[in-house]
This record gives sequence, structure tokens and C-alpha cells, in this order.
Amino acid sequence: MKKEKFLTIYAVFDEETQRKLNKIQQEIEAKYPAGSQTRGIPFHISLGSFPVEEKAALIGRIGKWIEELKPFSIELEGLGHFDNQLLYVKPNLNAELEALHQIFEGNYSDGYPWVPHVTLYSQEKKIIQELLDEYEAIKLDAKIVGLQMGEFFPTKIILTATF
Repeated sequence: MKKEKFLTIYAVFDEETQRKLNKIQQEIEAKYPAGSQTRGIPFHISLGSFPVEEKAALIGRIGKWIEELKPFSIELEGLGHFDNQLLYVKPNLNAELEALHQIFEGNYSDGYPWVPHVTLYSQEKKIIQELLDEYEAIKLDAKIVGLQMGEFFPTKIILTATF
């Protein structure tokens, strides 16, 4: 059950990974009408969602951990979808991502289990099915270099911290 407004902590990629993902998204949008995915934030992997009342505590948690965390590599391979409406790239789960998720685990916004993903595009089912076929062999080396806390909806970046 989606709440009106909530906070999300997410892991963000380095500039090179951002460029690679942006290029793929632009290729998709050149072929198909603009999707309805969230704009104005970098490509990321959501780690947890929380009530807006936890803002100060979350900032404290980020501050506590940011000095101990180190950038790490992760492979993005293959595509997935949520209900044939949201297309995403799958990260190959590794120990670093799992540990990061455990620090910021929370599921306030929708009640579903955590599915690590990098949203690429949101559109009608027919287009998502075509894209799944077209981009199924996607494989990227990526690097996680920081955290952001954002408020949804409307979208607003509250905090950015790099490792």
C-alpha cells in the first residue's frame, strides 16, 4: 500500500555508470514515447523506504556509516520488470550490496519484499515486452560510490553522501 509521502535511502553509482545507463535510457526513449519513470534523481538501487518522520534518524544513520563504507563494484546483468509496466536492470547481488541493504532495510512505502533493481523505463505492457526482448543481453560493470536520501512524492533529494 503506497503512502502519500515517504523517504527512500538508495545506493548511487559513479559518473561512468550513470552515463552508461543514461545512454541506454535515451536509446529506449528515442524509439518509444517518454516513459513515466521518476525523473530528477540519479540511477540507483533503493535500499529501504521510511516514514518522513524518520528523517533526522536516517540522516544520523547515514552519518554513522558513511565513513566506514567504501566504493564497490557490482555487475548489472539482464532485465526484469514489475507487472510488465516498469523495466529494470538487475544487479548481481554481492556481499557489499547485501550488507548495505541490511544497514538501511525498511519497507514503508509498498509492503513488498526487497527486489534490488535499477529502474530504466516505465510504460505500457506492450512496450515493456518489446524492450525485454531487445535488451535482454544487457551487461554492465558498475560502481556504487555513495548514498542518497530522497523524498517521494513529489521527488526531492534531501542528502547526498559519498563513500
